[in-house]
Amino acid sequence: MHRHVTAPSWRRRAAYGVTAALALSAVAACDSAASTEADAPAKGGTLTVFVGALPDHLDPQIINAALEVNISRLVTRTLTTTKAEPGDAASEIVPDLATDTGRPSDGNKTWEFKLRDGVKWQDGTPITCKDLKYGAERNFSELMQEGLPYVRNYLDAPKDYKGPFLNGNNSGQGIKAVECVDEKTVQYHLKQAVGDFGYVAALTGLAPVRQDIEGKNRSAYDEQPFSSGPYKIADGRTDTTMTLVRNDNWDAGIDSVRKAYPDKIVVQAASDSAEETNKLIADQGPEHSGIMIDLDVAPNFLQQVVNDPDLAARTATGTTGAVRFFAINTRKITDMKCRQALSYAFDKRKFRTALGGSISGELATSFIPPSLAAHKDFDVYGTNTHPDGDIERAAELLKQAKNCPPGGKLRVAYRDSPTNKRLMKPVVEMYLKVGIQVEAVPVTYKTYYHDVSDSSMNFDLILAGWVPDYPNGSAVLPALFDGRNLPAPGEFGTNNYSFFNDDEINRLMDEAVAEPDLERQYKLWGELDQKIMEKAAAIPVVYAVAQRIYGSNVTNVFISPMFAQPDLSAIALKDPSKSGAAG
Repeated sequence: MHRHVTAPSWRRRAAYGVTAALALSAVAACDSAASTEADAPAKGGTLTVFVGALPDHLDPQIINAALEVNISRLVTRTLTTTKAEPGDAASEIVPDLATDTGRPSDGNKTWEFKLRDGVKWQDGTPITCKDLKYGAERNFSELMQEGLPYVRNYLDAPKDYKGPFLNGNNSGQGIKAVECVDEKTVQYHLKQAVGDFGYVAALTGLAPVRQDIEGKNRSAYDEQPFSSGPYKIADGRTDTTMTLVRNDNWDAGIDSVRKAYPDKIVVQAASDSAEETNKLIADQGPEHSGIMIDLDVAPNFLQQVVNDPDLAARTATGTTGAVRFFAINTRKITDMKCRQALSYAFDKRKFRTALGGSISGELATSFIPPSLAAHKDFDVYGTNTHPDGDIERAAELLKQAKNCPPGGKLRVAYRDSPTNKRLMKPVVEMYLKVGIQVEAVPVTYKTYYHDVSDSSMNFDLILAGWVPDYPNGSAVLPALFDGRNLPAPGEFGTNNYSFFNDDEINRLMDEAVAEPDLERQYKLWGELDQKIMEKAAAIPVVYAVAQRIYGSNVTNVFISPMFAQPDLSAIALKDPSKSGAAG
């Protein structure tokens, strides 16, 4: 998903030794399911979900953030989806709107899906192939460029096609790359073989959209998309609160994934992770039936939470598949030796300490995380031998580099929050060791990823994170480093925050995507990851571990690697009658 990691607390302690490790192991073991009858999930009640900020987008073709995907799955069904189960099962695709996970032909260049009987929109109207075709075509509009790139990259559409909103949508014909065989059967014709297109079909880019509904108010659709899932967005959304209520035309009998336990889900903005952690520890009011979804336990509360059995028992922890990194603006820092110097000088251990210590995750040396089969073990910049940075090597490269950094100081962008502001202190200190001044620049929390996708913002480093959209390198490297569709300076809409465009890397990406042998494809992605690291397009820092605390009336909580967050599709209350009651 799929997308960048929300990073309010940086999405955490000095190491606490064996006791802490055992406590966390216990949490990891028990947070995946209701362990007693008292913890059993019940239907009904109001779940409150605390987030750093409300989602920027819910329009399926614009979505690209983990939080957006997690919330969207409650409202928007896709052709396939992943299981709402803990552990490895969370990465398995299963049919959703479709009857199966896709039928490939023509050497994986054509994929066919057939809609289930009985799938409906929130007004009871059947979902048809026409809605799927329109949804796919919307990806090509300039209005949708913030969305994930897979549909645009893979569908065999004309280069001059600009989506359905211009030129009468090709005289009403749209694109031939999406073909309605009949009302319930769709075929996707691809530019090249894509062996894992069944996973692409689990992303919202291929979700159906009702043209007659969306056309009434396209901007409003982004906040209140027409529902095909168990919930719909209620009227009255504000800047800080959004409510999901039941969709009466959703049929649980033809949706094997979404549990839809709560009657209502209130999504509440709470950007200060320390304040919200403190409230959840107190377990009163809405926090009693609430959960922090994209906010981690604040670093100053971690020791208390880990060492208190009651708090540890209601903290979901686990590896996420997410990688936290700093993108290097390669349009601005064109000298590779300069970028390599910045990589060598980075003190990953100090940065991780500011996150909360080793509990925050392992130090990263790659962009494909170890949880994926495509991961390759390598250590280009000596992280394992120099976790504090290799100052001598960085100094050597700085002498060879020209104008490093351009303008004499590093402008570092971070998502404006109290926790992220604290993370800038070690960045300032580590680069001073090699004589580089840092200007840390806060960017508006809610619009951060939109704003930093414009290279004219003139940042040198951009704090970001990425969760694989599905378990392969094809869901990591193309989104972050394919430079063939980058927006011009002054324009927005990319996940390639390094603005990296390298002909060799682009070519090797195409070769990896087209490789039909999956084991061979994994190897190609791992090798490509190493090449990108050698060219210093970005600095991976931590393979993230999540710690999300929740109220004592909440159950069925586990970290999904598809969101790097607790899976909202599974969460329930123990006693719906106590929603919002004191703990």
